[in-house]
Amino acid sequence: MSLDEEYPKTFRNMSARLRAVLEVVPGLPERERQDLATALNAMADKARDLDDIVQRLLNEPHTPAEIGQLLIAFELTTEQIRGHSDTIDGKLYEIGDRLKAIKPARRVTS
Repeated sequence: MSLDEEYPKTFRNMSARLRAVLEVVPGLPERERQDLATALNAMADKARDLDDIVQRLLNEPHTPAEIGQLLIAFELTTEQIRGHSDTIDGKLYEIGDRLKAIKPARRVTS
């Protein structure tokens, strides 16, 4: 298997926990909360993969072909992040501003 075929590598299932965190957002529909949680989880996994690729480029010996494979893996992974960014598309700014305006009654734990 070529190095670029090893990715995506990270598959953590944090969507349920992220949905629970987003329950503090007043008026956020369940479907939107679910879509945001899925996108956040996928983007975090891809970010971890990007870091893994860069660490491999910097800390492992590679042939020129392997370097090319890792660069392709990096590009493919960023494309996947871009796809999920359509789901986010400014919503986190809006949600963040709404939540900053709320006086905390308690800390939210996931």
